[in-house]
Amino acid sequence: MAHIIDSEFYCNGWGTPEMRAVFDDRRRYQRWLDIEVVLAEVQAELGVIPAEAAREIKAKAKIEELDIDMIKDGLAKTGHSLVPLLKAVQVRCADNLGEHIHYGPTTQDIEDTGGVLEMKEASKILFRDLLRMEKALNELAAKYKDFPMTGRTHNQHGLPITLGLKFANWSAELRRDLERIKSMPPRVFLGMLHGGTGTMAGLGEQAYPIAEKVMERLGIGLPPSGWGSARDIVAEYQVVLGMVAGTVGRIANEIFQLARTEIQEFKEPLGEHYVGSSTMPHKRNPEVTEFCVAMCRVVMNNAPLALQSMIAEHERDTRSWRLDWHSIPESSIMLHKAITALLTIVEGLEIDEQRITDNLNMLEGMLFSEALMFHLGKKVGKQTAHHLIRDAILGATQSGKCFRELLLADETIAANISEAELDSIMDYSKHVGQSARQVAHVKETAERLGATDQDFLSC
Repeated sequence: MAHIIDSEFYCNGWGTPEMRAVFDDRRRYQRWLDIEVVLAEVQAELGVIPAEAAREIKAKAKIEELDIDMIKDGLAKTGHSLVPLLKAVQVRCADNLGEHIHYGPTTQDIEDTGGVLEMKEASKILFRDLLRMEKALNELAAKYKDFPMTGRTHNQHGLPITLGLKFANWSAELRRDLERIKSMPPRVFLGMLHGGTGTMAGLGEQAYPIAEKVMERLGIGLPPSGWGSARDIVAEYQVVLGMVAGTVGRIANEIFQLARTEIQEFKEPLGEHYVGSSTMPHKRNPEVTEFCVAMCRVVMNNAPLALQSMIAEHERDTRSWRLDWHSIPESSIMLHKAITALLTIVEGLEIDEQRITDNLNMLEGMLFSEALMFHLGKKVGKQTAHHLIRDAILGATQSGKCFRELLLADETIAANISEAELDSIMDYSKHVGQSARQVAHVKETAERLGATDQDFLSC
């Protein structure tokens, strides 16, 4: 085993069969052959090669019918990533018609165009499942839009929020990721048939008609200039995946943190065969979110690798584009696993409403400090009110006495806030601000921008 995503035993823990299939060796070879077939068909239509050559190439360019041992031997002897595959097709073609395969392009044209087709297919899979996660989060946001919980800042209790706002915040970030993916096609889904140094000379006088027809049939665009050494296309794909991984990792990490014993507001759903700790039967380990975070970190760290490939020399630099062979499959496969794993958590998330309420009340009213300060500040000044409230908090913390009682025991506070006013202020529902409105806005935004989601999936 060279990589965990290819492990016989662990592959499904670090990837999904669906995404691994996109980058399967034989499927990649067939994709390259399909590009060669389309090229041959277009060239035949335009009279560049004989029509019978195109028909023969199409009939014989099937990976399942090629001599795989011959290809492997050729790869070992030549070190060339494409020629042995082409040779295996050529020897199967009758009447020497295989001579017309790969007529004009260079190796990188075929392999980069194949890579773009892989990125296009992979991005649609990721997009589809991110849509499903957005839907699940918006449903949770709507359900809990008015349910108060503790908002935490600097890892401490801050001010009240609603649980629905937390879910809506995650969903809003996911929608931004979805829009980033949707914007990629005109910049990223671009093929190449530009030849060794990008002049397209190998395609002859009909270079543009050939290239335009080939890309149209492949469902991708033709760039205004070849991008053999301009690796921004690949870098953008990797950076967008890195940002998606950041979002998925943040959500997974938050669930992981809120599942800790001291908090226990969330719990991962227990699978039918859940084990937990091998030595401590009482533990309910948040193992799925742990794995999500780990895989997301790998994907995020592949983004700088893709950015490094942008510094290439002259018209072709193999050192740059070989990096893609490692990072694009790894990022795509691991990110899809992280997304699908997190989906199972979000769609089956166990929410302990009582624990959330208990944690909210843990500071016995101190979370109302801001509201109390502003109310009192109207009468004694904001800074004075801040000091008075702060003194009561310190007194309660150090003595263990009730915060509310210490407030009423202070002469200045008692003279300006009645007990009834204090009780009215200490109502969490009055201090969640525009949480519900933000939840509604997130849903509205998703619906508005989502009007073009299917356009991307069908492109």
